[in-house]
Amino acid sequence: MINSCTDFDKFLVSEYLKYGSINKVYSIHHFNLPISFASYHRVLNKFKVIKSAGPNSQLSESLNILSKISSYKIPLERVYHQYAPRSIQVSTNTLHRILHYTRLGLTRRQGTALLITEPDQPLSFLTGVEKNTPNSDLGKRGDITLPMGHSKIGESPQDAIARVLQQEVFTDQTVAGTFPWKLVPKHPQPTMYINIADIKVTVYHLILDHNLPFSSFKLNLLKYRSLKELLASNLRPGVEDILRQKAGLLKVSTTSTAPEFSSKLNLVLLELKNS
Repeated sequence: MINSCTDFDKFLVSEYLKYGSINKVYSIHHFNLPISFASYHRVLNKFKVIKSAGPNSQLSESLNILSKISSYKIPLERVYHQYAPRSIQVSTNTLHRILHYTRLGLTRRQGTALLITEPDQPLSFLTGVEKNTPNSDLGKRGDITLPMGHSKIGESPQDAIARVLQQEVFTDQTVAGTFPWKLVPKHPQPTMYINIADIKVTVYHLILDHNLPFSSFKLNLLKYRSLKELLASNLRPGVEDILRQKAGLLKVSTTSTAPEFSSKLNLVLLELKNS
């Protein structure tokens, strides 16, 4: 619990978790906040907020556009101009760069995804409904995802995991200064690595035996869903690959190393390049 925090401090933390950057918060409030950038950073540090590593809204947009390319098998520009909403933030230049790296089988960014289960339910995973997916033909606000997001190259696994938990699982506790740090493993070991577009995503498995409420500005309806239910749902690109890989690992008693593989999305985009 943080001592001597004000309602304004909590407001600042809440706005940061909602919009993802201090610059964005200032912009939303027309640069009319009674606090300096440096003091804002100090508030986030006091609350032990792990700073954002990338805009998750653009991650959602990028993955959905690439999914449409793989489904429709038409050029990027046509997908972008025919299906992208006016509110889209990611540019065609960025998408071309992502597509180029993906087709080369290379990654240039890092991400973290969490497989969160209860002790007695190994095939039910904490998932939520994506809020940032554009409500258009590029995707619907009904797509389900694991808690996941960008990570910084070279940061500790604990920080990468804590960032996802703060932004997508325990947001209310983070704002209140009561984030459950005891749930972040001291020595986390990756379950698998998966390449989704140009992002190398490290996947960790957390078992939560604490009855804590879930909250997030980015995901709705956070709850445990069975593997069967999830595989019959609309999932964010890469999530089905992670779930199927995890189900396969549960059938194996021991594994010496965490498997590394490419998502179905990447494989389809590579096939389109070679066709």
